[in-house]
Amino acid sequence: MSEEGRGSLVKWFLPYVLIASLQYQFVKNGLEFASPFVLMSVRYLLVGVVFYFMGGRKIRLDSDSIKVAVFATLSTGLWAVGLQYVSPGDSAVLSYTMPLFSIPIAYFAIRERATYRELAGAIIGFSGVVLYSMTLDHGSALIGAILTVLNAVFWAAYSVYYRKLRNTDPMPVLTTQFLLGSLPFLIGALIFPEFHFTQGLFIDLIYIVVFTGLIQYYLWNGLLRRGRIGRITTMAFAVPATSIIIDSILTSSIPSYIAIVGAAIMFFGIFLSSWTEDRGQLKSVKVDASTKNKEASSSGEKS
Repeated sequence: MSEEGRGSLVKWFLPYVLIASLQYQFVKNGLEFASPFVLMSVRYLLVGVVFYFMGGRKIRLDSDSIKVAVFATLSTGLWAVGLQYVSPGDSAVLSYTMPLFSIPIAYFAIRERATYRELAGAIIGFSGVVLYSMTLDHGSALIGAILTVLNAVFWAAYSVYYRKLRNTDPMPVLTTQFLLGSLPFLIGALIFPEFHFTQGLFIDLIYIVVFTGLIQYYLWNGLLRRGRIGRITTMAFAVPATSIIIDSILTSSIPSYIAIVGAAIMFFGIFLSSWTEDRGQLKSVKVDASTKNKEASSSGEKS
């Protein structure tokens, strides 16, 4: 599937940003009533079953699909366990170190080179995240911070393999991810079975399963099928930036000056990485393209 324009990506990206901006608070609330293993086992198992039937009862067991399942399960587990020790705001900030990991992983795993604009956008966007983090209440334990950053590494890894599998049917890939991923969470749930059903937990589970499970992962997979790693992952900085706006609306308060500047820098990083990206292509990519053109011309002359 070829790279698509901004207009097409926006239709996928806007609902993704809105859903992802709220996920930290819903999962944090759910962890007050259930262990992370119980919470994620319910999410993975139900989502996997739905994707299984939506995808024509197919499951992929090739090495790349299994890597997606392993990396996504590790990412989710580390994030959920880490969220027990960090605030939702800190979790969002630490998770969005992901673009900094995804660009080098994409190069080594699938040989997808970043453009100069994508690299600059990722660095600038992350500086906005760091600036925004100065406004948060940092009561987080070190272990929670470490687990959340490790989650970002594996999030980057499975995102790269989403991109690698862009020419395959996404449903069997997602089915494999969630059904295989549910197994370690189910085992963990037997060891840590804490579960106190309440109306609040029921609402949290609906959001966690339907929105941050089915819809969010389908949208993220779809985005990475349509756009380059450097471009899409840098665009994801819109999530912590949007969370500032949502928090302001929910609390009827005006964000601090630092938070506003941080959000503006994140959006500038997104703009830079996605605007006229072909002009910023790395020289090596230009060399490869020119070489291919020469080869095509010579073959045409021979014929």
